[in-house]
Order: sequence, then C-alpha cells, then structure tokens
Amino acid sequence: MAIVVTIALLLVPLAFVLDGGEDEARPAPGAVAAAPVPRIAELVEEERGLRFAEPPDVRRVTPAQARAEAAATLDEDYPPARREAEAQVLAMLGLLPQGFDLGEATLGNFDEAIAGYYDPRSGALRVIEGAQTGGPVLYESTVAHELTHALDDEHFDLDEDAVAAGGDAGLAYLALVEGSATAVMTRYMDARFSAEEALGASLGSVLAGSGTGTEGMPPFLVAQMLFPYTGGEQFVNRLLEIGGGGWKVVDAAMRFRPPASTEQVLHPEKYIAVEQPDRVAAPSLRGWKVLERSTVGEWLTARLLAGAGGTDAPAAAAGWGGDAYALLGRGDERALGIRWRWDSPRDAREFASALRAWAEDGMPGSEPAGRDAWRGRDGVAAVRADGDTVALAIAPDLATARTLARAPGD
Repeated sequence: MAIVVTIALLLVPLAFVLDGGEDEARPAPGAVAAAPVPRIAELVEEERGLRFAEPPDVRRVTPAQARAEAAATLDEDYPPARREAEAQVLAMLGLLPQGFDLGEATLGNFDEAIAGYYDPRSGALRVIEGAQTGGPVLYESTVAHELTHALDDEHFDLDEDAVAAGGDAGLAYLALVEGSATAVMTRYMDARFSAEEALGASLGSVLAGSGTGTEGMPPFLVAQMLFPYTGGEQFVNRLLEIGGGGWKVVDAAMRFRPPASTEQVLHPEKYIAVEQPDRVAAPSLRGWKVLERSTVGEWLTARLLAGAGGTDAPAAAAGWGGDAYALLGRGDERALGIRWRWDSPRDAREFASALRAWAEDGMPGSEPAGRDAWRGRDGVAAVRADGDTVALAIAPDLATARTLARAPGD
C-alpha cells in the first residue's frame, strides 16, 4: 500500500488515548506526560538533520477509522486481481494457505498491528487509539517515526508508486524509507528514555494486551512486514557509517538512487558498488495467459528455502543475480514459472541443491514424481539448472512443468 505504516516495537500492538488537543497523549496514573508534538518534531529534526517547513498535524483515529481510510484506497493501491494472483503464487510456494485473502489481511493490520501511519499523497499523519497501554515511550516513538516519514517526504518526495508497485524493488525501496524512520526513532528513544523505561513500556504493552498484533498471521507475512524495519534499519545504519555518522549518504539514496533490490539492502556493499540486478525474462508458455509477472528477490528466495527447515537458506540465497516469475492461467488451470540467475555457476549449483530440498520437504504435499520432479498439493514441480541459471516450474502435469522449466522467457 502507498500508506507508510509503523508497527510499534515490532510485534507489540500499540494503543493511544489522546486527550485535550490533537497532539498530546493522556498518561497513565502516575506516569510522566508525553512530550507535545511540536517538541517531538524538534527532536526529530535534530536527529534527522533536516527541518520542517511546517510540521504536519497529528490526528487521533480509532482502528475503525484507520481501517476505513485504508479501505477507501485499497483497490486502487493494491488491485483485487493482483492481490489474488500474488496470493496464488505465495500459496503455490507454500508461504501462504490456499485461498488466503491478502486484502483482508492488509486491512486487518489496522485493527491491532499498526500504531500510526503517514500517507504521502495527502500528508495525513495518524495515531491509532486502542485498548492497550499508551504511555509516553510508545506514543513518542511512534510519532517520531511517522514525523520522520513526513520530513523525508517533504525533502525527498517519497515515491509511493514504487512501494505500491510491489516486487523485490518495491520491498527494497520500502526498506530504505522505513529504515530511515526506524533509525531516527531508535536515536530518539535513546536520547529521551532510559533502557529501563523502554523495556518497561514494551513489557507493559504485552501484559496489558491479549497478544501480538500479528497473532494468527502466517509467519511469512509477519517476516515480510518486519523486514523493512529491521533490515531497513541495518541498511541505513551502514550508510550512516559510510557517511561518517551523518545523513548525506542516506539523503543521496533517498534523492537519487534508492536500493534496487533486497540484495542491496541485505548486502550494503553491493549497493555501494552499484551491483544492479540482472535482467531476467520470465518463463512463458504458448496458449497460457500471463496473470502476474514480477520478481522474487534475494530476501524472498531465502524465505522460500527456509520452508525446507534448513538453517543455510540465507547462504544458499546469497549470490543472487536476478530473477523473474510469471503466474500463467489457462481456464481454471494455473502454472508458475520462476527463473533465477546467479553470480556464478557455483552459486547456481548451491541454490539448485537447496531448491530441490525445498521441493522435497517444503512444498505442500510433496512426493517424488521423477528426476528433479515432485508432485504436490498445487501440481507438479520441476527444477532445472543450466550454468548460472536455475528454473522452478509448478504446473498441472509433469510434461507442462518440464516444458515451462526449460521454456524461453517472454
């Protein structure tokens, strides 16, 4: 979605009770009052090294109001046909249950998992009320995070279309955006609160609530939600190191050259070396319609391999050079073709071995169906390795899967 959101303290749902004005939190009995928004904005400016022309208004909304705002633009930002196609792809890869509703999952986050959000299109900055503890640590950290988005947007014009486009490049761009806000939030918390206060706030929120805001969500979606924050902060911190502690390198990334892939986020040295993803053509089949075409990327490739239960998934996904996938349809039939290119034949062989392990142990309902082929819940999978290229195809029958695995790109 084009809305940039914050998940307070990773898995901990955050609620706020705002009093009097639009911008002050009502503290719990005996607690210290939260700083007003203008003061939080001053500290964010100091940490980020930028200045607001005018800080945005911070408005309180209920979860229902936040959900309604998101629902109003959901189909435009994330069209139903694309949601359905992406859910099918992830289900075929064993990362989501069959029939999973990505639209409902997106909106459901506004009920519990999201503490605040900033919309670059309208400049709206919202803090979501709720039933859990909303003391100054949680309140101020979330406002600081979202104010950083607003500040970055004012100076660098955040590209919401890049986020909405999805794919590996979209996830990489989101990691830069969320990494900047998370890094500022971390610095803000270090400057404003003691470690004991921060720990007490997070424990208090857990004890006051009924669980995490992501309870019941498939593990893959939880990991994908968190990666822009955790992986993004690590990426931004590395750019800060390269910049001698200042923000000039991060600013340049925001203005001129955001990361082009999650490979660059995971390996900042590849971003610095301008190691761009290889162009790879997605597999195609005559007589089949392309329903969705996009990229997998190194981060998602590692998540896929982790489905086989191995601990070396990140290592097997390293050496990623580029990829492309296509979801194909013919009537009610579906086929998925993915082609990866690797930095070297050795990297390709290591990945192919890990991919075969996934097909045997990680693909839902897998059983052998021949050489480099496995029959599963959603069809027959075939793996093909050739030099620095590895292909995976899942199709209704073995012959189609083998044809798709060796098919030329479109």
